[in-house]
Amino acid sequence: MSFVLLFENSQMFTLLLMQTEVNRIDAQTILAQATTKSAFIPHPSLFWLGSGVVLCLLELFLPKAFSQKFRLVPLSMGIISLIIAFSLFRMTRFVAFRWQVAYWMLLSTASVIWIRPMLLKRKKFKVPEATEAKTLTEISPGETGRVLYEGSSWAARCQERQMSIPANLTVYVVGQEDNTLIVLPEHLFRS
Repeated sequence: MSFVLLFENSQMFTLLLMQTEVNRIDAQTILAQATTKSAFIPHPSLFWLGSGVVLCLLELFLPKAFSQKFRLVPLSMGIISLIIAFSLFRMTRFVAFRWQVAYWMLLSTASVIWIRPMLLKRKKFKVPEATEAKTLTEISPGETGRVLYEGSSWAARCQERQMSIPANLTVYVVGQEDNTLIVLPEHLFRS
């Protein structure tokens, strides 16, 4: 009877030992998973939301010289990033990250090539050939002054950079750069 009890006890001990071994393996795998995997798993759309906001803000803070050549490029890329973030937020199954980047690159390139030129088109204001104006202030060499042109005061500079034009003199408007008129004094045309 003691042998049977011993056998039963040893079987129970073996079973208990096996159970402990399984528990130890489970505890080790759980510990390994807990240490290797982060508890915080960000939503895939957070990356695109952040990059979209950064690219849109970049449009505001670019220097003027840089922004003239690449105007609206960061803004269009940022808007595409925000569109991808919103679409990923609404999806239940996520596309692989490399495909997300491929979609973003394709849509950004398309928007820069086709949509950006439509937004940049502006009607150019053309000054009629040799229109008269009157200087309100002196235009110093290489500086800007004020002229009265078609009833409005305009910033103006002389086309000849070394020439000075006194106030209250009739000048001819020969061109325009942004909001500045390019003028020449009347006596150059009479001689």
